[in-house]
Amino acid sequence: MPLITYAEAVARIAGEERGEGWLAHCEHEGIFQLPTAEWADAIAAAIAPLGAERPLEVGAGSGVFGRALIERGISIRLTDPAPAGAGDVEPLGVAEALERHRPDLVLSCWLPFDLGAEKIIFAHPDVRWYLAVVQTGPGFTGSEALWADHGWRSWRIEAADRWSVSRSDFLSEVDRGEHVRHGAAFLFERANCHN
Repeated sequence: MPLITYAEAVARIAGEERGEGWLAHCEHEGIFQLPTAEWADAIAAAIAPLGAERPLEVGAGSGVFGRALIERGISIRLTDPAPAGAGDVEPLGVAEALERHRPDLVLSCWLPFDLGAEKIIFAHPDVRWYLAVVQTGPGFTGSEALWADHGWRSWRIEAADRWSVSRSDFLSEVDRGEHVRHGAAFLFERANCHN
């Protein structure tokens, strides 16, 4: 399935705000992060130079985002404890997926705050990089566990955030105006690893 462009996504927000609302639409469709083509390009561009040999997406849902990365040359396995009907998404929880596939890079997108997945990912000895797409808002960015003292360095992937469209986003004038974003991508690297 081809991804829509960022401009099409912003128009979609505006259109939904004229009706039931963007958040209501996202809840109905099960959307947390709407992967625009430009956003997927930027995430793939952040992953490619790392040279990860065993990338893995946890919490992949229907697999739309992971398949977009595969189309962009990132050979990533897709896992989710309850896949949304996609045959290429393995039905695995975070801990089981990490043990089975022993990834060097893990990708997650809008994992539940109370899942505890970040602790599991940061503690796994094979994981060298963790790319987390998280919800942001006034006074918070992702879960507290993401920012605990775990001995990893982190960078915000601003090239991706420019094209980010999430369920919590809105336009400053209801159905037009500035796009206010509430999703952000961060790349974490184990502190004792060097490229």
